[in-house]
Amino acid sequence: MSESQEVPIATDSEANTYIIVLRDGVSTSSFLRSQEEQVNAFSASSVHVFEHVLNGFTGSFSESHIESIKAHSDVKYVEADAKCYAYGHQSDATWNLARLSRIAPLEKVEPKYHYYYDTPAGRGVDIYIVGEQPDTNLFEQIHGIDVSETDTGIDTSHPSFENRASWGITLTGKPNVDTDGHGTHVAGIAMSKQYGVAKEANAIAVKVLENKDSRTTLLVKVLDWILINVKFTKRPSIVNMSIGGDASQALDDSVKKLFDTKISVVAAAGNDNKDAKFVSPARSPFAITVGATTFRDKRYKHSNYGSVVNVFAPGEDIISTWLHGGSTTYTGTSMAAPHVSGLMACLKSLESTRIPSNFWAYVHGGILHDIPDKTPNLLAYNGFYNLGGWPSSAADGDETNETSRSSHDQQYLYS
Repeated sequence: MSESQEVPIATDSEANTYIIVLRDGVSTSSFLRSQEEQVNAFSASSVHVFEHVLNGFTGSFSESHIESIKAHSDVKYVEADAKCYAYGHQSDATWNLARLSRIAPLEKVEPKYHYYYDTPAGRGVDIYIVGEQPDTNLFEQIHGIDVSETDTGIDTSHPSFENRASWGITLTGKPNVDTDGHGTHVAGIAMSKQYGVAKEANAIAVKVLENKDSRTTLLVKVLDWILINVKFTKRPSIVNMSIGGDASQALDDSVKKLFDTKISVVAAAGNDNKDAKFVSPARSPFAITVGATTFRDKRYKHSNYGSVVNVFAPGEDIISTWLHGGSTTYTGTSMAAPHVSGLMACLKSLESTRIPSNFWAYVHGGILHDIPDKTPNLLAYNGFYNLGGWPSSAADGDETNETSRSSHDQQYLYS
């Protein structure tokens, strides 16, 4: 994979720090003398005069002082200072990653694609991988495993995880080992170096036995543990729940509790080709519920749908990490969900006002095919049009595609 290219992209504003550009012919030193009161209100060392490329200076000022400076007739413009990040470019990416960083549909199948992303790439963010459940029929056909009796987890030693994957908790009485590979695959989509969206995020394995008699209880226990652990680590966190079952008020209430404590929850819509309003945690208005799409921007034929689905992401024929350092292909909404978890991790690592409440500013609207009525026609997207980074409107909280968005997705206000 190619290395990140050092092309700076301005992102979040630094509080009280500004660049002031003066009109042609105005002396910077004379202007500063005329504004001595405003300048001296702060440390003189905070003011730096540009010598050649700009006629102006930079410094720290209060809101009232900067408004006064803006109004001065000698001032051409004032710009809030901003951090610059290099963008990352992967030249050997899979199709699903490429689809996240482009507006136009993919035209033809290629062995390699280009993926562009912000280099914070989820740095310092934890993604909890909970109770994976693939498209059961397809999974059993390919791998010969009875999903209803398998465990979950992550092969934390996989080289593409770069020591960023760790074990959280096992509630099954089983060893801390991924015995079926599905959790490893999902984690790889979210954060692995080769196949991942957020290439610097951490993955934390949570192992839950697929037992129909106790699944809901175990999931509530898992969410309870995650809440305690996040309070301890104090790190921004996302819970990826590629799992679903019958509607459960207890599970939905547990998801809301995580939401109330600013932990983002991403849920797979499910693979039964039915309305997800009958599935928990997908039906929760406090989870971001993700349906699956194909290479041709169609809804994956088994993906659940309905008004509780918030967004779609690639989910068919997804290559990702596998046991013993390998890779394999999976299909289902379980694969779609970690794309969104990875995007959320990228947002949370930007140290800016571009919080996940602005996730909706980056989705594509109206471009998917075979989307049932009352289902939002929205495709996940990381904002890298023309390599311009996250849309500038997002910093102002400007959200797009409002008319086609699910009615309950406005609930997602995280920091």
